[in-house]
Amino acid sequence: MSRMLAVVGLTVLSGCTVSLGRTGLIADDADVVPMKLLRPGVVGRSCRASVLGVPFRAGPPTVAEALAEMLAKDPEGNVVTHAEMTWSEVVTGVYNRRCLEMRGDVARAVPLIRLPHHVPGNR
Repeated sequence: MSRMLAVVGLTVLSGCTVSLGRTGLIADDADVVPMKLLRPGVVGRSCRASVLGVPFRAGPPTVAEALAEMLAKDPEGNVVTHAEMTWSEVVTGVYNRRCLEMRGDVARAVPLIRLPHHVPGNR
């Protein structure tokens, strides 16, 4: 009987973490390539919790919230490179928590100046 209670207890108090993969670059501007590394290994989280099905905040965890938290750690930062996202859940039936965690390097996009190409003999 105690073994069965232990199994039920572990099942009720279970949680999981799953890697959602990596991405090379996250930025508002798709043309951003040159950058200056500001803070490596920064973590941002977006979490939602509920008690007895009543949520503390509406909606699911979002990448935008995690990204905003990361970029807020350096006023120059406007891009995250080498981002890795992880999803985790703790579901007990009484208290539930779902989190999206993003880990990566905060950087600053460096503007690129392009000079017109001059061919000798052309004016």
